[in-house]
Amino acid sequence: MSGDKHNGVWKPEPRDYGTPAEKLDRALVTGLMLEVILEASSLPVAPKNFDHLVKTRLKDRLADNLAGRVTLDRFRHLLSQVDIWFPVYYPLTAAGASRTTGAKTVAAMPAPAAAAAPSGGVLRVARLKAWLQEEGRGLLPHRPHRKVNPERLWEFLARTRGGWFRLLDVTSHFGVDRKTAWEYLQKLLHAGLLRHNRARSAAVRYAVASRFLVVRADVLEPGVEASLSGLTPPLAAPVSAWLIATGGEAFGEKEWHGRLEPARCQQVITRLQSAGILEEVGRVGESRMLRLGRQWLRE
Repeated sequence: MSGDKHNGVWKPEPRDYGTPAEKLDRALVTGLMLEVILEASSLPVAPKNFDHLVKTRLKDRLADNLAGRVTLDRFRHLLSQVDIWFPVYYPLTAAGASRTTGAKTVAAMPAPAAAAAPSGGVLRVARLKAWLQEEGRGLLPHRPHRKVNPERLWEFLARTRGGWFRLLDVTSHFGVDRKTAWEYLQKLLHAGLLRHNRARSAAVRYAVASRFLVVRADVLEPGVEASLSGLTPPLAAPVSAWLIATGGEAFGEKEWHGRLEPARCQQVITRLQSAGILEEVGRVGESRMLRLGRQWLRE
């Protein structure tokens, strides 16, 4: 191993990459890291916090997958490997590159692999598919070779996981120009498949209509806004998006630590609990498990 003795950051030497033990550890750590990046790519996380979120979730994923399967010493060793390999491989990923070059980034669509499990508990899959097959039949071309067709639209909407997306996301996914993308979005908006954030110009965003989501977004968003009023900077929009993306499933409070400072995180959670939006359903170690109250979900 080599390193900078002044800053204490150690980096693998080239010869370390080839040993059987290092290959096995590296494959495990980097494979889980990519999995975490794919899952987290749709979350509205500040660019400067995204690497922290990925690293935290990577360690959590190691614990989830290895608990009871390896010795404590082996587990601690693998955790130490995260600190070694993460700074080496994370910058090589698209997520790491976009956040280390200083480029301005916007919350992006999940990577294509996320479509392998399209609903993620967020979308009301049967209802959405039925709409696309029936009410949406006359809005889109049905020939498979067309850039925009019901199958590709379903894939796109599944990847959004109920979150807001931009016109640019549509042009990128379907390979069409901005005018064509805008025309399709207007058709789908007027037909009731999509909703609009009522912003203008570059701030315009679209999302799947609330009736196709497990979470009652149209009711939740005003509730979150009221409970978090007065906070600076305003947090209602990103917090609502995070909660919608859970699909009503429980999550650990420490999952928010990569998005908010711990003190602010605690303040937000306390307010949401007081408003009856979040409820505690258990604990994992010292971390609380939280979930949206059932009144915010559709049956």
